[in-house]
Amino acid sequence: MKILFVLTTDSLGGAEQYLKMIATYHKGEDISIYYFKNNKRGQWDDVEPFAKKYLMSTFHEVTGIINFVFRMLIDRQQYDYIYTSHIYTNSLVGMLKSVGIIKSKYFIARESTSIFLRFKGFKLSFYAFLYNLGYRKMDVLICQTELMKTQLLQHFPRISKRTKIKVIPNPIELKGKSELANEPLDEIFERNCIVAAGRLIALKGYDVLIEAFELSKNDNPELKLVILGRGPLKEMIEKQVEQSLFKNDIYMCGRVNNVYKYFKKARICVVSSRVEGFPNVLLQMMSQNTNVVSTTCAGGIDTINGIFTCEPGNAGALSSAINQCLNSNTRNRRKIFDEFLNTRSLEQFLNQVSETIT
Repeated sequence: MKILFVLTTDSLGGAEQYLKMIATYHKGEDISIYYFKNNKRGQWDDVEPFAKKYLMSTFHEVTGIINFVFRMLIDRQQYDYIYTSHIYTNSLVGMLKSVGIIKSKYFIARESTSIFLRFKGFKLSFYAFLYNLGYRKMDVLICQTELMKTQLLQHFPRISKRTKIKVIPNPIELKGKSELANEPLDEIFERNCIVAAGRLIALKGYDVLIEAFELSKNDNPELKLVILGRGPLKEMIEKQVEQSLFKNDIYMCGRVNNVYKYFKKARICVVSSRVEGFPNVLLQMMSQNTNVVSTTCAGGIDTINGIFTCEPGNAGALSSAINQCLNSNTRNRRKIFDEFLNTRSLEQFLNQVSETIT
């Protein structure tokens, strides 16, 4: 079976983690993975034993897109399955299938974020253009939540005439994660830490998290804040930390290879995002810890039993949720979380995909 994966970069955000899970699940098949741009972080090196990797550019995504199109024109491959999970790759593959440059039995596309909540102005207009131009020849378009599907249909109603739209919650693969969670951790991070993880961008709400931490620290002086990740707002966030009265208790750790050991030892795990498609990191946190706080940054979060929630972008509300979690006994929530995560297995996800397209 020939399977094609098309990605914008070889980084490892939520969309890329999803595609990597599926590629790993299909090891043993004839797998080709194309990246428009190489970020040289080595986060996909472990797929090399079972997949062919093609890096289209080390310079810019646009160059990579052009090289990818020419590669497809030359190769003219026939695939059994194509998987994508970004508006650029969804649209490009849809266009190439429409004109016969790429052929496949099934094309499975996935929305990676809530475009119409996240973007405005020219960028939103450009994305709307991509929807109109390239969202075709899909056998299914997967939305992560009902809210994501509703927004898509409100702003692009004709999509329902072009393809099936199916809400399938994000999967999580927990095999081997207990070993990662038990790896040694620096002693300073083993107790009283609030842990958050993700790219350092405005949508992740780290500015709000730092303010909420300061509010909660007044009544809980032992607390520390640990932020895992890197990104374009690194200097801005570091400046906010430097101006904080509690700067010595805030740790910017950059990107780490193993978040699970931090999540397991955390006093509380927090998702502070303003808006998300659905935060995969929330599922990762729930797999290791029963003290979990999240903003309602995506559809469906407010229905998850056992986590503490609050509205996005409100430091006071986030601090209150953190304090409520600190003062609660959550030990009985391990079973609740495990049962919830079991419904998110990769096998169940792929079964739902198969039922939709066949």
